[in-house]
Amino acid sequence: MIFKRILSLAFLITSMMWIACSSNRSENETPSETLIKANEFHQQSLDLREEVMQLEIRLKENEIDYEELKDELKIWDKDIIEVPGMEHSHEDTHQRKYHVHNPPKQFTDEEHFNYQEMMYDEIFEIRQKMVRKLSPEVMG
Repeated sequence: MIFKRILSLAFLITSMMWIACSSNRSENETPSETLIKANEFHQQSLDLREEVMQLEIRLKENEIDYEELKDELKIWDKDIIEVPGMEHSHEDTHQRKYHVHNPPKQFTDEEHFNYQEMMYDEIFEIRQKMVRKLSPEVMG
């Protein structure tokens, strides 16, 4: 019984030290050029997502059905992640209306870049579909 408690305590202390060390290390590391480029895609995606929010309002105002695009947006919203080391802060003076709270994925820098590029392409395509629905040829 005492051995189990000592072992549990040792495990707890070791875990806490590992977490403290790894979080300090990540704060002090300079992001790679690949992660910086990945974050550029991420920020552009968030810009488009905010634009999509405005397009949704226009679609609703014009009573245009966009149910399939709502489903695509739900998936996109669930899948978007921040780039490690470049997470948003709620203390920032510039706050977006849309920001991310999804758990991070354990990717390499290159995988993060590819993932952010793919997410950008997806939100760009959703935006284009909404713009087409609002075009005079489709509306009229």
